[in-house]
Amino acid sequence: MIRIRTMVIEDISNALDLWKKQFVKYCFCDSFPSFHVGGEITVEKYIRNQINDNNAIVAIRDNEIVGYMAWMTFDFHNERTAFLPIVGHASTLSDEINTYSAMYHHASQNWVKDNRYNHLWMTYYNDEKIKNELYELGFGSYVVDACQSTSKNIENLSCDYKIELANMQDVDDLIEIANISNQYYIESPIFLKRSIFRKQDIEKILKDNFVLVAREGDRIIGVMSFSVNEDFDFEQLTTTDSAYIGKLGAFVDPNYRGKGIGTALLKNTFRICQEKGKPHIHVCFESSNPHASTFWPKYFKPAIRSVRRTINKDANDVD
Repeated sequence: MIRIRTMVIEDISNALDLWKKQFVKYCFCDSFPSFHVGGEITVEKYIRNQINDNNAIVAIRDNEIVGYMAWMTFDFHNERTAFLPIVGHASTLSDEINTYSAMYHHASQNWVKDNRYNHLWMTYYNDEKIKNELYELGFGSYVVDACQSTSKNIENLSCDYKIELANMQDVDDLIEIANISNQYYIESPIFLKRSIFRKQDIEKILKDNFVLVAREGDRIIGVMSFSVNEDFDFEQLTTTDSAYIGKLGAFVDPNYRGKGIGTALLKNTFRICQEKGKPHIHVCFESSNPHASTFWPKYFKPAIRSVRRTINKDANDVD
């Protein structure tokens, strides 16, 4: 029988052992950096913080810790949310379904009592058992995180457009394509409202990140922005030797898709990462985005699946 109790600092060592075993099983490959080596301090710090916030539990069977959950709480798209990042949970591999069921039953009861009806959970992409179990509970795919070695060879597709790094003179044009991108994301089937980029936002991105653009004449018709990491990130599992496609992200004007622009941008991204000594690169994309779901798996290995469950808003109503 599984018993659930509040997690304490003395449980961290056992939790880390469980987490590392899961990581090695699902993410230890050439496409993914070895986060479980240098990133252990980051995982420990995250768990410790959640224990201090009283947001962590462990599962006990026969006086042995067989699982843990450590979650964050915040407002996400104006919804009170409980979030389990990929470092925020683990279980014994031999009985993970029963262990996770017991922990989620306990934790979600408290989340809903706290009016947190939005539940986000990052799981390993290839963990089919937990995926199927969560889907039966009403979770659905939301975001996919993927990774790849920047030494991966990308085929040379024909691209008739100029690919180069953007500069400060491109601010207005980048705002324009960011607006086109935002309009694409807010429409069906994605329905994602993204932040509006202002001039100072674009200037900061250009200062702190690499922004590759595709041009037709003087007009920007495609963009891919990425950063090179200086530290370990507990959410994306990025390391000091990896880059991350983000901020402006990657987008090609819908009128220019299918012309090899995205592949050309990515090939140049890989080249710059190699020059900067970054052997891995990460990207995340909405699973409801049909173009992203087709493009990224061609070149990246999906590693993490974020799933989302929305609880009925009247769950706490009392007749």
